[in-house]
Amino acid sequence: MSKSNYTRRFFSLLLAMVSGLVLVNVTQSAAQISSTSVTVHDSSSTTLPSAASASASPASFCTGSGTTLSISGGRLGSGTPAAQWVWYADACPTATATPVGTGASINVSPTNPGTQPITKTYYVRAEGGFCNYTTKCVPVTVTINPTPAVTAPANQVYCANATAAAIVLNGTPTGVTYAISGGASVGLANATGLTQIPSFTAINATSAPVTATISITPSANGCTGTAVTYTITVNPTAAMVATNDITKCNGNTVSAIAFSSPTTGGTVTYSWTNDNPSVGIAASGTTSSIPSFTATNAACTDAVANIVVTPIYTNGGQTCNGTPDTFVVRVRPTPNATLAAVSAELCQGTAVQVTYTATCGTAPFNVEIKQDGITPFQTYNGVTSGSNITITPTPTSQGAHTYDLMKITDANGCTNPVTP
Repeated sequence: MSKSNYTRRFFSLLLAMVSGLVLVNVTQSAAQISSTSVTVHDSSSTTLPSAASASASPASFCTGSGTTLSISGGRLGSGTPAAQWVWYADACPTATATPVGTGASINVSPTNPGTQPITKTYYVRAEGGFCNYTTKCVPVTVTINPTPAVTAPANQVYCANATAAAIVLNGTPTGVTYAISGGASVGLANATGLTQIPSFTAINATSAPVTATISITPSANGCTGTAVTYTITVNPTAAMVATNDITKCNGNTVSAIAFSSPTTGGTVTYSWTNDNPSVGIAASGTTSSIPSFTATNAACTDAVANIVVTPIYTNGGQTCNGTPDTFVVRVRPTPNATLAAVSAELCQGTAVQVTYTATCGTAPFNVEIKQDGITPFQTYNGVTSGSNITITPTPTSQGAHTYDLMKITDANGCTNPVTP
């Protein structure tokens, strides 16, 4: 009720009371059937409600929590019954409406199911009281922040010592940041305030895959969301069991050379190269062994081939080259020599000597010489190139005698004729 209305009502009541008094004076002889009393307050003794200011603490909060709405200033007026503060949500009603609370302060917990902050306005006014007076609505607006969210990245697999690229994270609301944890074992440090998974060097010093579960917690506007997880697997650096160097003589048969690895948890294959195919091995291959071959050396110096084998580890769709192993295949030459009589003509009973001249192979040599086609052959050990060999037995018959060099074995164990 406005002050002007209140004043008109006050004077109307006063006039009625005066008329009643006059009536009583005129009809003093009438019997009293009933009576009542009315107290009329002077306008100076009655205060009307007045609007207050409203506030919220906190004014911005996370969905699922709440805030306290309070009034300050204003008044509820005097008289009985007293007026009260009444709160409404979203609109100040123009007719009967359901309030959300009454009193000088109330607690409210509005929710935000969306992905961005929203606002909500509450209204408060004084209602009722002695004169049934209603003040104007006073608004207070609050911000309800959504629960931050993030989409978990796909699980990742890296090779040890590889540089993992940064991964952009997708989340809400706008301005969300992230805290990550759980990746120290694979090289990803814990961190906060991120907008992406940073680039890092993947580590794994073991012989099997290492898997870490990474937790990502979104935060925005002072609100913390539910963590999501994904995994990072770092494959080991594939290792090889070292292959021993191989030394063979020309013409020897070499058994297959098999490769093996102690690395587990995935599949290990091999890629190998050979810098000297003349020894009997192909220039390259992708097999798990070098097939059996015949060692070959047509020269009079050692033929050397350097074989480099790289283990290749595959796991989780990621292929990783391991630490190469290098070994040597050395092929010794076939020994060879010539015999020449020291004296082409001798007196009967004189010992025969022949000069041994090596043309290939490593001294000293063991040689077998056949005399006049007789077997078994006579063996002479420790022969060096240019030395004279005294043939035994000394021939006793006159005429020509022949001496054939039948076998040479050099200091490396290589023979001529060749022994497979």
